[in-house]
Amino acid sequence: MKFISKLINTSSIGSQLSITVAIGIVFLLFSTIYASAWVSNQQLRQLLIKQGMQATSSLSENSKLALLYDSPENAKVAINATLAFPGVTGIAIYKTDYTLLYRTNENISATFSSELFNAENNNSQVLIENNKHWKFSSAVLIKNPNESINEQLFSSQLSDKEKLIGYVLVVSSKDKLKSVRNGILLTNSIVITFIGLLLLFALHKTIKRLTKPLNAMSEVMKKTEQGEYAPHISHDGPLEVHHIADTYNRMIKALEERDETLRKQNIHLESQATHDHLTGLTNRIGFEQLLESAIEECKTLNKTHALCYMDLDKFKIVNDSCGHNAGDELLQAISHLFGKHIRKDSDTLARVGGDEFTLILKNCSVEKAASIGNEICKEIENYRFNWEGNTFSIGISIGIIAMDKTAGTLRDMVSLADSACYIAKENGRGQVHVIKADDKDIQNINGETKIASEIIDHLDNNKFVLYCQTIKSINPNNDTKHQYEILLRMKDNEGKSISPDKFISSAERYNLMSRIDRWVIAQTLKQLSINPHFISTIKFCTINISVSSIKDDNFLAFIKEQFKTYNIKAELICFEITESASLSINKKVNDFIKQIHNIGCTIALEDFVCNSTSFSHIKNMKVDYLKIHGDLFKDITNNPVNHAMIRSINEISHILNIETIAEHIETKNSFDEAIAIGINYAQGYFINTPTPLSKVLNTTKIN
Repeated sequence: MKFISKLINTSSIGSQLSITVAIGIVFLLFSTIYASAWVSNQQLRQLLIKQGMQATSSLSENSKLALLYDSPENAKVAINATLAFPGVTGIAIYKTDYTLLYRTNENISATFSSELFNAENNNSQVLIENNKHWKFSSAVLIKNPNESINEQLFSSQLSDKEKLIGYVLVVSSKDKLKSVRNGILLTNSIVITFIGLLLLFALHKTIKRLTKPLNAMSEVMKKTEQGEYAPHISHDGPLEVHHIADTYNRMIKALEERDETLRKQNIHLESQATHDHLTGLTNRIGFEQLLESAIEECKTLNKTHALCYMDLDKFKIVNDSCGHNAGDELLQAISHLFGKHIRKDSDTLARVGGDEFTLILKNCSVEKAASIGNEICKEIENYRFNWEGNTFSIGISIGIIAMDKTAGTLRDMVSLADSACYIAKENGRGQVHVIKADDKDIQNINGETKIASEIIDHLDNNKFVLYCQTIKSINPNNDTKHQYEILLRMKDNEGKSISPDKFISSAERYNLMSRIDRWVIAQTLKQLSINPHFISTIKFCTINISVSSIKDDNFLAFIKEQFKTYNIKAELICFEITESASLSINKKVNDFIKQIHNIGCTIALEDFVCNSTSFSHIKNMKVDYLKIHGDLFKDITNNPVNHAMIRSINEISHILNIETIAEHIETKNSFDEAIAIGINYAQGYFINTPTPLSKVLNTTKIN
């Protein structure tokens, strides 16, 4: 069964139909031949039996004289008459005692087989039948024995009494039956075979007509499976094939339309995936793919390309002061300006960040790239952006590296070009910096990269150490509680201290400041929560907040979550922001201060200096404390200008209900002058040096 099932599943419809119908036809033909031969054989057999019985009846009549007179001569006459019948091969006449009177050949038994004879039927009957012949027998009867012989022989009157006088036996051959039967069988076989061949031929044509469109469909479907949409299937064939072809053609048409739609969508999606939707330029994903290809060309084909990393200067001023719509329009305009300086058939311009762009210059020396970079700098410098009556000038800093067979990985190349751009910014912005093999600035950048890695390690493993420095109240009207500024210290893997300037600079470059701010806030509130004795001794602690954190939309939610987690009163924390930060993102800072006040915290503006815009700026800011820049106190006793500036800052702040804090008080003279001017608080090395927070907490606990 498994073999048949496998054969059915692996053979074609045409083969299955041909085999099935051919077997049926052959079976029908053989059945027809056998049936017709059997019927003909039976009919001929009955005919020959009838003839044999007629011959036997005739012999019975003709043998009466021979038996009455026991005359072999008469018997011979009767036998000769019977031999004229077709198929008769032997005759015998027996007396009533079953002994032989006469026989035609020695093969016939000398005695009559009376036990086989049906005595109840004296007429002709089949005595014996085998494969070669029939043996017919009949009783020989005479009528009334009292009648004369002539009367018995020739009278037409029937008599009720008859007398048995002997038996006759006729042997009839079956050769004629066999001959005729074989002839019929042969004739039928020839005729039916011919008919069968005609049927098979017709079957072949019919199946071929049926399967031809199916085979065509199969071939078309194979091509379809391979992703090739072949011409539509022909409708030639039976009605069912027509329906199948029509349905399939409609399906193929629908698939073609669907695939065309999908192809267009894929092209669109691929374009979206690799292009910036705002400017239409290649995005970071597309840029990295093309840069990988360019690096491979340098290594395998010995090509020389250049990579430029470009960062807009003062873009954030436009974006923050005029909104994102203005920033978007500026980016589109700048992208158009870039396009004037590149070869569209070979170079790749990409936007990889908010205001960051990259440029791959194919088959371009670093000197030529620098020249193109300087042209772009000049173009951007001369450009003026107008928005709602305001005019802005911007700039761009460009870092350039050469790419040849020694090029590193994609990450190495981008990092190097980014570092070159950073150096261009550090050197004054609006210029080009080309990386060279002995570039000391790059060595410094590499040092910052190392520090950045250590910062991440310190954040992940809580290796930073919190310090604090006293902010001393010098106003006799203030209470006796203490104030502290929370500071951060860091050591490298060898245990050496890294100056705050260094690790803060590295953190700003690698966008780690927001993470640092979060760590300081969380750790400070945690220490306060486990040292309630310390809380009772302080008025507030100040924590510095970076520009990155102010711009982080999730930062305020983080602050609220930390106060809730550690159950600390918000009034105990004062957040410090720099004056430069407040100027760069004025609107964002004002919103931040408002939200901080809603939480319950206070705000201090640090590094404040007196200039034409400072006073008008703080007038609109709702800060609580103003930390006057320490540089103003360095030579306060000998510099009447600084003295006057500090006095002015203090007076105006008090008018605005802002308390003042003198920074970097390092001498007694500075401290005395701060008291004399009326400053509220003082902070610096003269008062005390930064001390580990844990030490202050322990000291307070002991006291």
